[in-house]
Amino acid sequence: MSREEFEELNEVAVAPKKKMTLDKFLQQFNTLDTNNYGSWPLSVKITCWLFIIIFVLAAGYFLAIKGKMDDIANANAQEQNLLNEFREKDSKLRNLQQYQIQLQEMEARFNQQLEQLPKETEIPGLVEDINLTGVNSGLKFKNIRLEPEVKQEFFIEQPIAIDATGDYHSFGAFVSGIAGLSRIVTLHDFEIIASDSKDDKSDIPKVDYSLKAKTYRYVGNSDAAAAGAEGAQENQAASAGGAN
Repeated sequence: MSREEFEELNEVAVAPKKKMTLDKFLQQFNTLDTNNYGSWPLSVKITCWLFIIIFVLAAGYFLAIKGKMDDIANANAQEQNLLNEFREKDSKLRNLQQYQIQLQEMEARFNQQLEQLPKETEIPGLVEDINLTGVNSGLKFKNIRLEPEVKQEFFIEQPIAIDATGDYHSFGAFVSGIAGLSRIVTLHDFEIIASDSKDDKSDIPKVDYSLKAKTYRYVGNSDAAAAGAEGAQENQAASAGGAN
């Protein structure tokens, strides 16, 4: 007999044996005595205990462990949400602090500029300072006078008309002196005309200057109230005129 024939016969002999063993194992469950556990076969006892252990583990997982795991997952999600919220608020707080610092710097610069604006009672003194600056620069003033105020939304513009005579160097020194005043003064509307007058002491030609210097007053609460009252009076007068 060849080796292949022997292996085929061996497989045929073993297969019914395995089938009979499985059938015998299943038949043991049909012949169990529920009142006498000790008489059960060992294989049946082991199988029952395995099923009991699996059932207990599954019940414990679904009744206790799964609920705790869900709670842990929810707590982790809530922790992440709170962390994101904290980061967002922390970022807003940092931006707010930077904004407050910038606001304080702007207020400081604004107050510093307000200090450079003359009050209404200081306008005559400012005109004297402009006149003195021109004289010290070598200019000869023909005329310097206040013109009517121009009211803007947040400030009042005070024009000052200036007519003077002098050379270019004197005028340059005058402009530099105006820029160095403690109050804010701007120069506008320049008109320069060659002067007919001559200075025997100098060969530098003289020039007639006509310009406007402007200074500004901040519209505070009192000024705003006065401007509002004046506007109301003008409206009432216009209404009365229309009624007549």
